[in-house]
Amino acid sequence: MRANRLNLLFLIGLVLTLGISTVFAAGGDDTKRPKNTGTLTIRTTERAYPVKIDGVDRGMSGVGTPAEFYLTPGIHTVIVEGPKGTIFRKDIEIRRDSKTCICLKTVEMTTKRPCPYNFHLDGPGKIMDGDQLIFAAINSGTAPIPIRYDWKVSPDNVKVVSGLGTPSITIDSTGMGGRTITADLDVNDDVYDNKCRQTISVPTEVSRIEIVEPTAFICDEFEAKNHDQDKARFDNCAIQVQNTPNARMYVFIYEGTDKTSTTKNTFEKSSKFMLDYLVKNLHLDAGRIDIIKAGKRTRTTYQIWVVPPGAKLPVAR
Repeated sequence: MRANRLNLLFLIGLVLTLGISTVFAAGGDDTKRPKNTGTLTIRTTERAYPVKIDGVDRGMSGVGTPAEFYLTPGIHTVIVEGPKGTIFRKDIEIRRDSKTCICLKTVEMTTKRPCPYNFHLDGPGKIMDGDQLIFAAINSGTAPIPIRYDWKVSPDNVKVVSGLGTPSITIDSTGMGGRTITADLDVNDDVYDNKCRQTISVPTEVSRIEIVEPTAFICDEFEAKNHDQDKARFDNCAIQVQNTPNARMYVFIYEGTDKTSTTKNTFEKSSKFMLDYLVKNLHLDAGRIDIIKAGKRTRTTYQIWVVPPGAKLPVAR
């Protein structure tokens, strides 16, 4: 995911650029030049700089008006010591009765390059309340320099389990449902004087855990017929009870008023037949079965409920 920023490190360098011209001396005041020599003039911009000729200090360069140096004909090594340790060095040929001009200009160059570290912050967009949350700072740079990881997490009551001062932190999100956890990371170092400093922020939404209230439900409701048909209906509800951990089976038996119900399918006979079948044949724990005598109906009727743990007990309808 998530947040990324490319920092640039600015490097400033100074160089001396050269302009050279040679002309024959003619006209003007040339009386002070010794015989059988040539003239070297050196001019620099902004300020004067030390000049060495053939390893000997000869004074300073001129600013505006060039400095003049009288040299014997031949090759001479000229050195001008520029700003911030920059050096101009060149072998210059001096000719008799001629003037060679050196014009040096100080040029400031600014170059840009990527910082030796460049981070993005990784973290999930959404988690559930109680999940463990991990934010990780991932470096796409390569320079092996010591880096400081300054983490700040909000809201203030969020519990940071581990990782402060390292590239990743682990957070306990318990109780933060419906809120947003934000991690802010300040990445910096002592080498590049904070020119590469990065501040990254990543939010994670924490979802609430929805508590579903357990609810009892009717598995089946049918009129008593013959035993084989009734057993098939018992089978289905017994399976649902067994597949719901710690659930109970609530059975309301409505006594019928017709002749068959009052002779063959009385409450006592129907409840005994059902309980024996569920326990002996289907191996359902008798402690999980409640058989309740309900009201009257035209024919004896079974109403079977599955009641999960914590659900309200059903009432006869």
